[in-house]
Amino acid sequence: MASKIYTPVHHSDNLHDAYLTTRWQQFCAGDKHAFGEVTESYYVALHHYGTRFTSDRDLIKDCLQDLFLELWEKRESLLRITSIKPYLFQSLRNNLLRSVKKQAKFLDASDPGHEPLDEVYPESDWIINETEQLTSHRLKKAIDSLPKRQREALYLRYYENLSYEEIATVMGLQRQAVANYLQHGIQKLRDYWQYVAIILSILHFE
Repeated sequence: MASKIYTPVHHSDNLHDAYLTTRWQQFCAGDKHAFGEVTESYYVALHHYGTRFTSDRDLIKDCLQDLFLELWEKRESLLRITSIKPYLFQSLRNNLLRSVKKQAKFLDASDPGHEPLDEVYPESDWIINETEQLTSHRLKKAIDSLPKRQREALYLRYYENLSYEEIATVMGLQRQAVANYLQHGIQKLRDYWQYVAIILSILHFE
């Protein structure tokens, strides 16, 4: 494999879409500085998206390096790309799925660092803890309980702000399939929250 050509640096939130589009065009024309700026601006988001598919962070980094190398090698043919973010997400997704299949490793969506959900607390402390964690710990549990494709669609829509059409491009689906995944995922989350709210209300007033 060719030597790596990119060292990740911090994401800059000051780069606007129009500016990045201009820099993308300059990169396609062979501007190495523009290439570095484009890859820098998307690196963190791409890396985080990669964790949807594998917990192997070294594998994600390798796939990102390979992606950036591929971009540089075929830069002259990329000028037609107008939706940069969906294109990069789709490309990384394809690279990761191929690599994950080869290594037979699959995504473990749970966070191995957090405390078990069924840990026993004194009753009053447990109620307080559940209430305080409702918008973070429990939300993560609810999202992690969804099927993988629903999780991915929700992530792309509400964390990366992609449109239905862009999500369809990234995931290789029809727009209606994306809409169905989002609708079913949101409904399951609503059902989960209603259940949690009822349980907490019962415990609080016992």
